[in-house]
Amino acid sequence: MARITDRYASAVHSSNLGVDEKTYMSDTDVLGAFGIADRVLTEGHTSDGTPVRPCPLAVPLERLFAGDNNAVYEIVRMLADMAWHKARDLKVKLNRSQSTDMARACLAWHRDGTCKPCGGHGKTLIPGTKTHSAHDCQPCRGSGKIMFEQQFRREQRELARWLVAEMARAAGYAGPAAMKALAPQLNLE
Repeated sequence: MARITDRYASAVHSSNLGVDEKTYMSDTDVLGAFGIADRVLTEGHTSDGTPVRPCPLAVPLERLFAGDNNAVYEIVRMLADMAWHKARDLKVKLNRSQSTDMARACLAWHRDGTCKPCGGHGKTLIPGTKTHSAHDCQPCRGSGKIMFEQQFRREQRELARWLVAEMARAAGYAGPAAMKALAPQLNLE
């Protein structure tokens, strides 16, 4: 699936949106396939009515990781709404402003949760060098990742973990859905 997502990352930044009938993977083909995938994953069914598991977050996340930072606003809006509704299920007190803040924090960690002091290595730098010591980094406790749960109040942590898990789950849906959109153009015989 790396091929379609790599093509998408390049197509998002393309300055040539010309149609080439000789290929099924031109920038316009790939952008169109992801557009169809977005519709299918948002609506929860294909154009012929075949049900699919809805995942409206998938294509916006793919767009963000392809380098379109404008997708952040749509993703934060979706995540905040998801957090707001899930908080009711979990009986967690969360107002709309807090759900937006949680969505931003979870997305930021999902995008780049690397510990900055150790550069993600989990070990401290030896002063005056670029070499890491054998001592664990104190801010990340040797994990190489920013401490995620400490960003949230104890009663909100389960909800925050759920949001991150939903992003991880959604990340794998866009590519296969786009390939299915391209499938009629492929000669699979």
